[in-house]
Amino acid sequence: MTLAGHPFAKTTLEKYSQAGKGLLLLISLYLLCPGSPSYLWTSENIGRFDAYLLLVTLAAIICCFHISSSWLRLILITLASLIALSIHQAFLFLFFPLLLTLYFIAAGGTKMSKLHMVSTCAAIAVIGIVFLYFQFFSHIRIPSCEELISLLSSRTDLPINEVALNYEYFSTVAQSSSDLVLNLLKERIRYGLVTLFLLSPLAILYLYVWFHILKAASKKERWFYTLLLLSHLSFIPAFLLTIDWGRWFGAFLTMQVLQIIILAAKKDVPALSSLHALGGAFRKHPYVFIAAGIWVGSLHKFQATLLPDAPVFFTSLYKIYRLFF
Repeated sequence: MTLAGHPFAKTTLEKYSQAGKGLLLLISLYLLCPGSPSYLWTSENIGRFDAYLLLVTLAAIICCFHISSSWLRLILITLASLIALSIHQAFLFLFFPLLLTLYFIAAGGTKMSKLHMVSTCAAIAVIGIVFLYFQFFSHIRIPSCEELISLLSSRTDLPINEVALNYEYFSTVAQSSSDLVLNLLKERIRYGLVTLFLLSPLAILYLYVWFHILKAASKKERWFYTLLLLSHLSFIPAFLLTIDWGRWFGAFLTMQVLQIIILAAKKDVPALSSLHALGGAFRKHPYVFIAAGIWVGSLHKFQATLLPDAPVFFTSLYKIYRLFF
């Protein structure tokens, strides 16, 4: 998987001279898009736990790059995951693909021993058990929503959403699903489809990157990258069980770019090959990527529920059009 263990190990990095430009392009489009880290400070997202989940994840990633012992890395990833779960259980849905990537790289990738594989699976199982405990068996020690609001109001001057707290901590799953998830479901699906359309340049970009990763991987290693792709399905429960689709879209885009960065930083040959191809595509068709940057950069950042109304985007495009015509 890495340059040292891949069949292309004898190939010099000069073959992937465009990989750095491809990675820079990927990061640039991510920073322009509605899911860049600044979405965490929009009016509906500020004060939520998502920022802490991202910080814990980034800390684990950075530490893993500075620790040589695979066992220490496995322990560190597990501890970081447990800390993140104790902050918010949504971590398992949002950052599991990154968690899986770090685990497999720490355990040796496609060259991992049986002991490392068993240890990795055991660690993931422990995280799953802790998630189930936090989700279904833990509770806060405050008897009513009114007392919780009073306590929080004494500690912060941020606006407190009483409805959200009531459904989060004091309502049953059936009641929350009936009142929130199933209510206006068609409306959210409609806006979700509009959001997917607005994010289509990024969707095409990530499909391009992953297609070339799978294409460059050997048959013996393709299972690893297929598994990483399948891990993206962990986001589905978040969309099905809650209404904060804007948060999940933002986290998904963040996870995607971080996953590619991790692979590239580890000198993963299929990832470098894919980014090299992306850099070459930019050199041949720069205006396509510039147009994509203008497209995603014209969108507002994600709020908690969904992307701001589509007319905002089209108004922005019209203003840009009027600058030249």
